[in-house]
Amino acid sequence: MEVDRQRAVATAAAAFERHGISEADAELTAEVLVSADARGKHSHGLLRLPRFVRGIEHGNVDPDGTIELVADRGAAATLSGGSRPGPVVAVDAATRAMDRADEYGVGVVGVRDTNHLGMLGYYTDLVRSEGYVGVALTNTEPAMPPYGGAEPVLGTNPIAVGLPTTPPFNLDMSTSAIARGSVLHAKENGGSLPEGVALDADGEPTTDPAAALEGTIRPFGGPKGSGLAVAVEVLAGGLVGAAMGTDVTGTYHTEDACTKGDLFFAVDPAALGSPDFASTASAFLADLKDADRAAGVDEIRLPGERSVERDRDRHVVDVDADRWQEVQRLADGD
Repeated sequence: MEVDRQRAVATAAAAFERHGISEADAELTAEVLVSADARGKHSHGLLRLPRFVRGIEHGNVDPDGTIELVADRGAAATLSGGSRPGPVVAVDAATRAMDRADEYGVGVVGVRDTNHLGMLGYYTDLVRSEGYVGVALTNTEPAMPPYGGAEPVLGTNPIAVGLPTTPPFNLDMSTSAIARGSVLHAKENGGSLPEGVALDADGEPTTDPAAALEGTIRPFGGPKGSGLAVAVEVLAGGLVGAAMGTDVTGTYHTEDACTKGDLFFAVDPAALGSPDFASTASAFLADLKDADRAAGVDEIRLPGERSVERDRDRHVVDVDADRWQEVQRLADGD
């Protein structure tokens, strides 16, 4: 069903406020979730709201948590999120990264003691829209084995990259063959998975999302996706003093304390001697889009191009009818 965007944000915010989140934090968290639905990324949209609420109810999201600097040296810093809502802490970290880029040319801000932040590309889009190059990493609960392994010890560990270009470039991808949120979305909506992306608890290939959630998700591209997942695990987790591997909890099962980490980069192109970077990169991307197309292809699209434009232009969002009823129920306090 289609829901007016402003109504969706207001209703989601009311649900968070009902559970003790401040008005400002509730509105920001709601906007991040609804933005995902506007972009067609329903796996990280209002589908996630009940899990946020569950985290609040189990004491793993602290409405009164304080965001504090725990490391601070020049262009680099690490924050303790005080268990505030993940999107609130992530926006704070991305903003601080941009502030440091203004002073040092680059800003790098790590985060620990936080929780699920929603769609990672939201934050690189925020950074790139301010004229910086943005990179974001986060690790998640174990869901896939390393290449050649059988046990899930790595998260789906997304990485996002945003460029300050027109047309927009805002890559947002998991290092797994399919995002765990997409598996959850398929399960919640009675869908099935593509072949070859997941194994059940017995290690057998499955297209059943419920079986996949009990089993493992495969890395994309075999050793390539596995290698990136390991890199994100160590950089977003270990480098900022957060957990890695099987010690990561609370990103999917929000009734558990969240132990993952995040890492945000902002780069001022002028600091690298490229004051015209936005225009030259934009021209390059435009040339890419104008290149000869393969048979049957109507358009060459850039990563995130369509989702960014949808988010900017859409005044209504598509929401599953049962999910919308649940959001309304949580907003009404039932």
